[in-house]
Amino acid sequence: MERYLRYLRKSRMDTDFDDVSVEETLKRHRTILDKFCQERHLNVVETLEEVVSGESLSSRPKMLRLLELVNTGMYAGVVCMDIERLSRGSSLESGYIMQILQTNNCKIITPSKIYDLQNESDEQFTDMKFMFSRYELKTITKRLVRGRNQSAAEGKFLGSMAPYGYRVYKLSGVKGNSLKIDPEEAKIVRMVYDMYGQQGTGYNTIAYQLNEMHIPSRTGTWGQTSIANMLKNEVYLGKICWGREPVKRVVSDGKLVKKRISNGSYQVYDGVHEPIITQEQWDKVRSMQNNRNHASLHTEKKLMNPFATILHCEKCGATMKRNVPDKRKHTSPWYRCPTRSCDCRTVKCDLVENGVIKAMKEWLGEYTVEVAAEQATQTNPLESALTTTKEQLELLYAQQDSVCGYLEKGVYTVEMFKKRNEAIEKDIRKLRKTKEELEKKMSEQCHIQNTEEDIVPTTQHILDNYDGFTPAEKNELWKKVMEKITVYRAPNGETSLHIYPKLQKKN
Repeated sequence: MERYLRYLRKSRMDTDFDDVSVEETLKRHRTILDKFCQERHLNVVETLEEVVSGESLSSRPKMLRLLELVNTGMYAGVVCMDIERLSRGSSLESGYIMQILQTNNCKIITPSKIYDLQNESDEQFTDMKFMFSRYELKTITKRLVRGRNQSAAEGKFLGSMAPYGYRVYKLSGVKGNSLKIDPEEAKIVRMVYDMYGQQGTGYNTIAYQLNEMHIPSRTGTWGQTSIANMLKNEVYLGKICWGREPVKRVVSDGKLVKKRISNGSYQVYDGVHEPIITQEQWDKVRSMQNNRNHASLHTEKKLMNPFATILHCEKCGATMKRNVPDKRKHTSPWYRCPTRSCDCRTVKCDLVENGVIKAMKEWLGEYTVEVAAEQATQTNPLESALTTTKEQLELLYAQQDSVCGYLEKGVYTVEMFKKRNEAIEKDIRKLRKTKEELEKKMSEQCHIQNTEEDIVPTTQHILDNYDGFTPAEKNELWKKVMEKITVYRAPNGETSLHIYPKLQKKN
């Protein structure tokens, strides 16, 4: 009995022009196809269903799965409501879908018509249907964009997720959504604006203090980026921004994908929602940001982190960030893990620095003792083995010369010569291979010795003169002797620190 696949798809963008929900539409399509398959006695073995735009094949996992199944050659056809349910994308993607179906002799079956792609007229008709479907998609997209532009101009909220401090709600009596203030979160927003605009507290310090106060953000913990985004978002002033990060189609890894691109020029409209901050607060923040940006253009940034790029979180592996408190705060700098889901707590910079120095002193002492003991009790075994191998090779070469002499004198027949020479050649090849391996190991050992000659005195130089170096000089020196450093401070306050020198101990 022939086997069939069933495919249902509905795009959410269609709901902007239809009062029926996506779920209701899919349910109606499912009922129609159930009845159709029963009447035609079609053996549907699997149904694939998704709510997604038909524009891009890469964003349609169920469609990709359907094509995989069709490629097995085990199915006689695909049942769907309309041919445009299969694709509304580019001619390249539509052609790809047609090619898969045609190659596997798989029909497209709809309640209105059965398309047999082995038939030339059906193939041409299918191609035309796909073309009209693309045209219809462009028309719908234009209408959708025009409608969303109008909604933004009317002050309605168009995002899928409300900014911190707000909740999305459906407007009463009209189409569209707006924002209502969340009182508890709004207090935090006002506090952030006051901390930056009036107190001059930086992004990192604000995030650190909010985390220390155990105030959760929408994503769990606060970071520099979340604070910066909050202080630059006009929605808190009662505005609606439109076109700040428009979606554009770009080619990535050979595929056409959608990506949000930051746009410097965007539209700002008066929103129907209430503002959380005042115009005065907004202006103070803008003035502070402009002054800091202006100052940074004329100030050469100096590296202040001695462990930049080599200090990592022991739990998640992320590079630890160094944060500096406000000048008016009597606290010292700290390191923090930038991974929001990681529970690594902040660690004071001086605690890490003192821990690294102590660990390196211990490592250097142990390493130096091991090297001295090894030099006092051992000769180089590789060097002895290489000398022996070379001597054995010389003996074999002498034997080979003797065999050639016996052949010339007539002592050996040609057969005897060949047999004896092949045995010697076999031994020579083995010893040559052994010689190459030993020379390679000797070269590696020499490299390690050279590294020791560089790293050990450099480490001693760092430890002897550490306080006299600048943070940038410390960082450059640490990178010469250290692969990485890991640190982790558990929620209970317990701290662990591990160093990974470029030279490992012998045992």
